[in-house]
Amino acid sequence: MVQEMQRTGEASEMILVNEYIDGVLDPGKPMLGPVKDGGHIIAHTAPGCWGPMITPCIRGGHEVTKPVYVEGAMPGDAIVVEIKSIEVTSRATASGNDRPVEGRFVGDPFIAVKCPGCGTMYPETVIEGTGQEAIRCAECGENVTPFEFTNGYTMAFDESGTVGVTLTEEAAEQVARDGRSYMQTPENSVQNPIVTFAPQTWSEP
Repeated sequence: MVQEMQRTGEASEMILVNEYIDGVLDPGKPMLGPVKDGGHIIAHTAPGCWGPMITPCIRGGHEVTKPVYVEGAMPGDAIVVEIKSIEVTSRATASGNDRPVEGRFVGDPFIAVKCPGCGTMYPETVIEGTGQEAIRCAECGENVTPFEFTNGYTMAFDESGTVGVTLTEEAAEQVARDGRSYMQTPENSVQNPIVTFAPQTWSEP
């Protein structure tokens, strides 16, 4: 149910979204806004997919912008959203094919991570170094990455964000050491940068 304060609060013509949730949409939790019907939302979205999946405290597989309440909207209403522009802000990213690591999750490896050391579910993490063993449980220091790349690559973009090229091992390591900066991860985002893995056009024998 939409909270009363969101129904009666003064609506704004423009809302800037720089807060994120753990991927689980809960109508019982506070929203941003309200924004006026016909108003504008400017959102700095966090990098998608891989980063959240190596960040166990994000439980929905993705780190998404905090929902915005639209003035006058009620449960069951349909809302039309017109996207006026998209700008790529990341200067680098990484991707690949993966396989789950047994003992580090319960059920779904991307949304139910369990530390194999201390048994904590959805553990907070710290980054130690680079590579596929860099994501560690903040409580006990165990590797908690729920999957590993079987092959992967790191790529960087030109200044316009329209052309990307795969990087050498040396360049991938450079990006991995400063992942949040290269991926332009928003200040309030909690995800670990996937470039930390430093994949560079390799595959297992």
